[in-house]
Amino acid sequence: MQNEEWLTSAGIDIGTSTTKCVFSRLKIERQSGLSSLPQFHITERNVFYESRMHRTPLIGDSQIDLGQLERILASEYSRAGLLPADIHTGAVIITGETAFKQQADVVLHSLAANAGEFVVAQAGGDLEAVLAGRGSGAEARSLHIKGQVVNVDIGGGTANAAFFEGGSCVRTLNFHIGGRLIMLERDGSITRISPPVLHWLKSAGFTMLREGEAAEIGQLRQLAERWSEMLLEGIQETVDWSKYPLIYGNPDSSKVHSETEIAEIWISGGVGALMELESPLDLTEAARFGDIGPLLASALRIAGIRYPVKLQAAPEAQRATVIGAGVHTAMLSGSTVFADRMLLPLRNVPLVRVTWHDQPGGELTWIETGVKEAFAEGKQKYGGAGTQACKFAVIVPHLSVCTYPMIRRIAEAAAASALHYQLEMAVIICENDIAKALGNCIYLITGGTLPCVCLDQVTARHGDYVDIGEPAGEGYIPLAVKTLVFHS
Repeated sequence: MQNEEWLTSAGIDIGTSTTKCVFSRLKIERQSGLSSLPQFHITERNVFYESRMHRTPLIGDSQIDLGQLERILASEYSRAGLLPADIHTGAVIITGETAFKQQADVVLHSLAANAGEFVVAQAGGDLEAVLAGRGSGAEARSLHIKGQVVNVDIGGGTANAAFFEGGSCVRTLNFHIGGRLIMLERDGSITRISPPVLHWLKSAGFTMLREGEAAEIGQLRQLAERWSEMLLEGIQETVDWSKYPLIYGNPDSSKVHSETEIAEIWISGGVGALMELESPLDLTEAARFGDIGPLLASALRIAGIRYPVKLQAAPEAQRATVIGAGVHTAMLSGSTVFADRMLLPLRNVPLVRVTWHDQPGGELTWIETGVKEAFAEGKQKYGGAGTQACKFAVIVPHLSVCTYPMIRRIAEAAAASALHYQLEMAVIICENDIAKALGNCIYLITGGTLPCVCLDQVTARHGDYVDIGEPAGEGYIPLAVKTLVFHS
């Protein structure tokens, strides 16, 4: 390969309300010396085409209209002057309530087969929160200020919050709150109430809001204000989880909650984009998009005026998630690897990064805690029952001093976690040159009963994906890390 190369990347987001796509040019440069292992990095990215916003085509309330969706995307490829064969890499993301439609998997497989080579991920709330936070710029912002930056991506069906501190996501939180959970006619008639909010409406005293009946602007405005209050209460952890069924997922995240104060709150997604508009004055303005999105955006903007933490629409709001695309960064593992050849190759394996918390001198409990938290998060985000749909890799970050007792403690925690969660294998990527020693430790601890792949000298981020090839050359294993790329 030459020292630089350009790739064409595509991002497709099929959301509760809208479907959109983005095409980008990505510059890949070799930044290692001729005598060392090649390291390739994305050094430049140029978005050259952004599609129109299309209403996500549905058949009834429970199915995605695959045929119509394919026609929409084909028209956008044509407008961009591209064919699927021109696409080197990218991501297809199904977000919000759309991820729960009956044949979401069929949609993903069809797009993967016809739109180019893609990282295909049905994004759950946790993953969607991280993607949107990177795309909006909140992750980058957290590198430059003191305190956390919380990005709340509010679309048609869900609100997903990601808490960024020092360039890393430290926790997530998800809500059944979105613009299209209640759909309206311009005269105030409610045409649909999404099932997740039906029970809550009754318990919260909004019994006057019923399908088929007309609502008053004051009632809808009051509902939007309550939802905005719940979002902010949940983010600040001043809420009793048991009393708020609109909070879903796992509020008690496996990650340790940081005591760092929140410095800024960003709102992305379709609702974030609407925050720049004037508040609706009547039902006609409130229902301009057929839902309560404008009222929710207005309530958040007004709440931000008096809120003690800076609250604003994200600079990159509506396309925060779609600008993510899988970018293949070619690299080789270190030569000291431990891998069962029968397990390889592996494709589209999501990465979960260990977080080292306190590192006191003699005790090594911080190692055990960090490794077990990473496995717990991987199981929560990517796991099913037993080994079903449960395959992820854990990244062990660089340790300035790495002794054998430390490697042994990593191995013990990894083996215990993998066996506890009934994983079909343990896949571990180390930044230190310790893969062979770590793999041997796991083998000895488990008596060889836990299949294992350990690679080292690989740099990757939490939320990336990796393809792991079969051993080549003098024991090197080729990898392709798919880094999610967003606007700066």
